[in-house]
Amino acid sequence: MDLKPSVLTEDEIKSLLTTIDESLIREAKKTCLTGLEDTVLVRGEPGGSIVYDLNGRRIIDMTSQAWTLNVGYSHPDVVYAAALQSSMLNHVRYGFPTIPRLKLMLKLKEIYGYERVALNTQGGGWAIEVALKLAMINKPGADTFLVAWRSYHGNSLALTAASHPLPGLIRYKGFGEERFIRYPYPYCYRCPFKMKYPECSLDPCLTFVEKTIKYATRGVNSVAAILIEPIQGPGGVVPAPRDYLKELIELGEKYNIFIVFDEAQTANGRVGAWSVAHLYGLKPHMMTLTKGLGGGFPIGATLAKGEFKGLSYPEEHTTFGGNPVPYAAALINLIVIEKLNLVERARIMGEYALKRLNEMKEKFEIIGDVRGYGLYLGLDLVKNRETKEPALEEAEEVVKRALDKGALYALDMPDIMGEEVSMRNVIKIRPPLVIKKEELDEALNILEESLMEISREYDYKFSKA
Repeated sequence: MDLKPSVLTEDEIKSLLTTIDESLIREAKKTCLTGLEDTVLVRGEPGGSIVYDLNGRRIIDMTSQAWTLNVGYSHPDVVYAAALQSSMLNHVRYGFPTIPRLKLMLKLKEIYGYERVALNTQGGGWAIEVALKLAMINKPGADTFLVAWRSYHGNSLALTAASHPLPGLIRYKGFGEERFIRYPYPYCYRCPFKMKYPECSLDPCLTFVEKTIKYATRGVNSVAAILIEPIQGPGGVVPAPRDYLKELIELGEKYNIFIVFDEAQTANGRVGAWSVAHLYGLKPHMMTLTKGLGGGFPIGATLAKGEFKGLSYPEEHTTFGGNPVPYAAALINLIVIEKLNLVERARIMGEYALKRLNEMKEKFEIIGDVRGYGLYLGLDLVKNRETKEPALEEAEEVVKRALDKGALYALDMPDIMGEEVSMRNVIKIRPPLVIKKEELDEALNILEESLMEISREYDYKFSKA
């Protein structure tokens, strides 16, 4: 590939993309209509988990940039695929097939076992919207959807209504709120029914869903689908028990309601399996993917069983939805995951990280729960292990201290009642699947140091051993 600029020089383009002064940063931030972080990121180590900011500071990324860079920053194979595809064909109208698009659909069919695939270049929210459309097309007359407490499915006007309410942070009403009915997620550590799993046999949770279908809607025939994250992501890294998901699928079969697994965050090897569905040996009617699918490029996919009627062109076209560049990147990304055996590596590294985190739990009174699979883990910080009151300020401080020390972590989304924020205390641990063991150790050591500092300052008991 002989790629050279024709209007600007290479040095001019490089300068435009790699240098900026403080005055331009301030001006741009004033111009921007959305909030921006303080840290300006400039360069990641190719195929690695290290990123550098504008000042050259080295940061171990334990977030994979919104759980997306499973193969690390700017993986050479993925970037080469995107550049090569861009040099040949960088855009087509939605209806035109391209080689990357065709091969990617077949690769997804091979990996995930679904006979029908729709691709988009908008991401997970659009993939969910496609699933909603498919559900209504395949169950005519049904236009109601069940969504879980503290779920997150996207940020369009429709999916704002489908996701957990964030009053004050989101100042507008989502469209179609009447289409979405909420049910309690099986959050076993903080059970909404004050029971214990597995002694509860999941009866309260499943009974609630069934009664919601019968009594909180316009009837069984009005319900098109039930959406669920098999492990809640923004809601706090909360795995639903396998038996719950299995029985939810059976409930869907009983009432002719489609079950949709939103695996935006958990698929593509993240949980030490290709997906939670793979991990649990389950197959819902539909599954949606994004995040780690594109290797850093914007993409979403909606997978459906073979019996589903498809979408017409007016129902599913977008201007950039056929773009071959992210499809080329995603295709190569999946093959890299296979060739580097990253699914198994995520399982092994995840078991190691989980062991370290559980050792921390033994040492620090502030840690109430450790949970997750593979490199998709959560540390639930509490003020009191008996009451499980979330330690909000402390969690925020731990993440801040860790970043100061060179490790980037993130928190779950808040729970807002009036002026009170009652959640946002789960530290999310989701590094690139390629992270080196010594980098993982370094980042976990930084986390432990930060927990020790906060425990000392906020007067929580901890062991120095």
